[in-house]
Amino acid sequence: MPTNPISLIGNRTVSVGVHEETDPASTRGRFPAARVGREFIPPLRPGKRPEKVFDDIRELAAPWRGGGVYVSYKPSPREVAAGRWTSVHREIGAWLADHPWVGIIVHHEPEGGPDRLDGATFRAVFERSRQEIKAGWSGARVAYCAMAYQWRPGGRAANRPGDWRKVVADEYLCDVYSGKNERNGAFPADLILPEHPGYMGWFNEIVRPHLAAGEPVTYGLGERGFMGADKIRAATIRRESAWLTSVFDRYAAGRQTKYLPPSVYLAWNSPGREKEYAWVLTGDSAVAMRELTAEFAKHV
Repeated sequence: MPTNPISLIGNRTVSVGVHEETDPASTRGRFPAARVGREFIPPLRPGKRPEKVFDDIRELAAPWRGGGVYVSYKPSPREVAAGRWTSVHREIGAWLADHPWVGIIVHHEPEGGPDRLDGATFRAVFERSRQEIKAGWSGARVAYCAMAYQWRPGGRAANRPGDWRKVVADEYLCDVYSGKNERNGAFPADLILPEHPGYMGWFNEIVRPHLAAGEPVTYGLGERGFMGADKIRAATIRRESAWLTSVFDRYAAGRQTKYLPPSVYLAWNSPGREKEYAWVLTGDSAVAMRELTAEFAKHV
């Protein structure tokens, strides 16, 4: 069976990447430490069969064989509950046994957006999907990837965290953005992770209870974006890098599970589906992210 460093993430191997709209080799040219990517499959159109998602997963994963990739898709909760995805999920799991560098994200950012789910619905669709995929291969990595915005004080998930806390995943990821404009109204551009109300809300509700119980979960950043003036972004990224180093150092000093650092950091350097080019790193902020990813990759 092929092996890849990403499959060892539970043993403290880290996954580092920068999401761009280009091929992996081009990204590595700008960010040499970046090895892991993120790919997205939109919800199926009416009449399309679940087999199409499996075809898309195989196609999207192929260029990332030398590093690793997380592939996100959004199955219909009703179809999952009705068993329409069962056979496809098992086939995906069996395929993952020969492609261990591929992680699966079921229904990314379920807390928000036009395809948002309530906690109970997400928990049901995620747990059944994960069980079916792992029936194909028990070693499959099926991740819950959250939307930090809805974990801020007053956010949809933060107001009713109970069902979200009960989700059992192989990895816990969160998409976190610092920066705002007149349209997205998100968070100040200079917030690093421990200052970010959305990230900390998610971490305290989803990750910290596992670590406090001595459960060495795999967690991290599924998307990490920065918007704002280049000088502010560069300074924020460097502060975040220094904080991450301190987190790794604290864990190394005593190897206490409650201080376990993140294992995944995927920076965002793309206009995305919304064509918001202000998220694209420029100038010194791109240099700062190259430095951060290089530092993060040193910690195994």
